[in-house]
Amino acid sequence: MRKAFTILGIVGLLFSTNITAQENSKPIIKDTITDMGVAVAPAMVKFNTIPGYSDVKYVTITNDTKKIEKFKISIADYDMNDRGSVKQLPTNIFHEYGLSKWISISPSFIELKPGEAKKVAITLSVPDSSNAYRAGWAMLVIDEMKERQAITPKNSDGKNMAMGIIPTFGFAVYMFQNPPNVKVNKLELTKLKYVSNDQSNANITSRGTIHASAKNVGDGLGFSKMYIELTNINNGYKTKLSSKQFTIFPKMERNFDFPLPGELPPGKYIGSVILDFGSDETLDAAEIEFEIIASNPPKK
Repeated sequence: MRKAFTILGIVGLLFSTNITAQENSKPIIKDTITDMGVAVAPAMVKFNTIPGYSDVKYVTITNDTKKIEKFKISIADYDMNDRGSVKQLPTNIFHEYGLSKWISISPSFIELKPGEAKKVAITLSVPDSSNAYRAGWAMLVIDEMKERQAITPKNSDGKNMAMGIIPTFGFAVYMFQNPPNVKVNKLELTKLKYVSNDQSNANITSRGTIHASAKNVGDGLGFSKMYIELTNINNGYKTKLSSKQFTIFPKMERNFDFPLPGELPPGKYIGSVILDFGSDETLDAAEIEFEIIASNPPKK
């Protein structure tokens, strides 16, 4: 395997316009109701708050159903593994990079009539402390709350089950904080490997898999994309595999699998792996060589 890592560049900061807490938050009633369900927007909130200051963002919940919907809203920290799987942490557990301790929301409970939309204000108050001059994250958790109807048990003792409130479905809005001092997201390609499979069958759906890893060695959040371009050394045939778009946290490594299509012609290949982390000037790249073996002809 031949690797050629490029020196890291500067990632453009994702500045967003500050919105004051006085923004009009009166409910909106739609003229037409499609009964398509409940919508939450945006699905991601990005802060660039200076330590020692506060910032407010808004999330809108829209009830496009024909019945009244009620929601409980809360904040939680979460963790992510190297495959991008998210795990919500209990309310009494705080992540090292968690924002929940600095966030307040208003309101924490809303009721929406059919066709109605309301805004939830998310206030991030960042202290002027050493651990505030780095990235952080949390999630806004929106749980639908529904009144449980009284149920008569099968046995005829004359008693009904008590009324209660239970969540039925929910949404998660991911929130990120990159303070202005975080100017460089240092992302690197760390591992690159080709694993072949049984290539004796001409009808196989995959010619193997390229495994690639990226690590964030900086202190800022990386909003990145990885893709692979394949070149057949023998005949110059080129193709591009589907890209992976992902978020990578500080000090974290993400692992990705790129299956090779079954129709890939036999021959020797160079796989060029490109890691695009937002810089207009620099990409991180590496190359790997491998061979696709021609299928064995049927025996006579």
